[in-house]
Amino acid sequence: MSMRSYGVKLLALSVFLALRATELSAQAQVISLAAAAPSTLTVIVTSGAVQVRSLLIRQGMDSTMRITAMVIFILIGSSVFSLVFRGVDGDRWIEGLLTSLPGGATGFLIFVNIFVFVLAFFLDFFEIAFIIIPLLAPVATKLGIDLIWFGVLLGANMQTSFMHP
Repeated sequence: MSMRSYGVKLLALSVFLALRATELSAQAQVISLAAAAPSTLTVIVTSGAVQVRSLLIRQGMDSTMRITAMVIFILIGSSVFSLVFRGVDGDRWIEGLLTSLPGGATGFLIFVNIFVFVLAFFLDFFEIAFIIIPLLAPVATKLGIDLIWFGVLLGANMQTSFMHP
């Protein structure tokens, strides 16, 4: 339904309430006119702004769809990358590389935080979350790191990195 049809319905309602007020008691007339006044005012105010609002709503919907499509394509691309990467045993290679870092869990956390900090300069959150985190989470689990605190640490790290150039 368009805004104009809503305006016509509100105007019809206000006319009905105004005509109905003549048949009611004095107290009911005041209540009925009090209900009719805002709807009439709404019709007057929105009648000129209908085209402006529809243009703004259209622009908002277009930009929302554009951003949503970009995120979905990032998700599809990262899923395809992960599938191919795991198909050539890349996840096992990364796991072996990260578990053999000197310092154990502490060395792993230091390396991952520096790596994600530098990576967040160039990549958006979605790329990091869909590509890098699935490679790091199994290694963190294998080293005995709590995944909730690991996620909090990476989230704070990424937010700090997003503020830098």
